[in-house]
Amino acid sequence: MAGIVRVEIMDSTSGRGGWRFRDSRKLWPAANILYRHLFESVGMPLASGYEVLRCTKDEFEAGYDYALGIDVLLTFENECTATLQEKFLFTKYNTITVEYYQDPRTGDKGDWFNMKCQYYFVGYDFPKTGERFTTWAMLDWSRVQLATAQGRIQWQEKPNGRDGARANFRYTPIRALPGDVAIASSVDLGPPRLFM
Repeated sequence: MAGIVRVEIMDSTSGRGGWRFRDSRKLWPAANILYRHLFESVGMPLASGYEVLRCTKDEFEAGYDYALGIDVLLTFENECTATLQEKFLFTKYNTITVEYYQDPRTGDKGDWFNMKCQYYFVGYDFPKTGERFTTWAMLDWSRVQLATAQGRIQWQEKPNGRDGARANFRYTPIRALPGDVAIASSVDLGPPRLFM
């Protein structure tokens, strides 16, 4: 299996929010280079190769994304595997942002409740170039969950009014994260604050 395999649901790129998928796709090469560098630097080099697993929403593989919140499957040189959720954003906010409810009116739960990834990457391309990330963070999602439960991460909530989207989001500034939840970040998070 290739070191980086992206799950791309082909029939989810249309509609009002379709531009997000198209713009994010332009950043895949930059993300691939960054992921390889990050995991190499912590002694977990990725296996060679890159693939895109294209599927329709009705195919089994699409469930990685829409049911489990997994955008990327990683395979390391030692043949261990991991999962990654990635969010590419084009604003100046520099926050970690996670979909809370897909539709708060109906109670449809979002990634906050359903995500089964091991790593969570947020990268900002602002001002928009389509070529690189100006600010980013690669997080160990289980540590984020634990730090949240311990009250060490304070999340705020906001609806997304852009494009008439119904979803709301939880977010926190990257700079406010405890250092021990990050694998790496372009923002200095200070010394790790160990788990209690």
